[in-house]
Amino acid sequence: MANAEQYLRIEIAGTHYLLPSNASLAIEQRHNLEVNEKSGDPVSAWRVVRSVRWPAYAMDADLNVTATDDWERAVFLDARPVPVGLVANEIQLLPRTDLVVEPFTPLGQPPVAAGPLFNGAWISEKSALLVFEPKALTAWLQSFGGAQ
Repeated sequence: MANAEQYLRIEIAGTHYLLPSNASLAIEQRHNLEVNEKSGDPVSAWRVVRSVRWPAYAMDADLNVTATDDWERAVFLDARPVPVGLVANEIQLLPRTDLVVEPFTPLGQPPVAAGPLFNGAWISEKSALLVFEPKALTAWLQSFGGAQ
């Protein structure tokens, strides 16, 4: 499924981001996931694979974990001991040939030891989309805890 020549455009809390598609392990629709009904738990849903639960987290516009029912899909990233996911309102596959991503290093202290959450941006006539750095995003999601 994943191709190094493509990006996933992910909508989170009304904001769009890009993720290299080769960073995704799986994309699931909400109805194929076990939705978490417990309040106060950081996990929004789980993907169950061979009786192992992969957690998926919802984030707000500031990329903090949040509780929301407004999502349709989850993208899962490879991680140890289990993959972790990010829930999204929308996920769309875009060919890299349609994009020109410019690398950059954000100012300030990275939120995780793996580095900054973003490593590039695509500037179009209509908008600017930040590109997630997969290892940092994975570490960020794992920092929310709640994986069981």
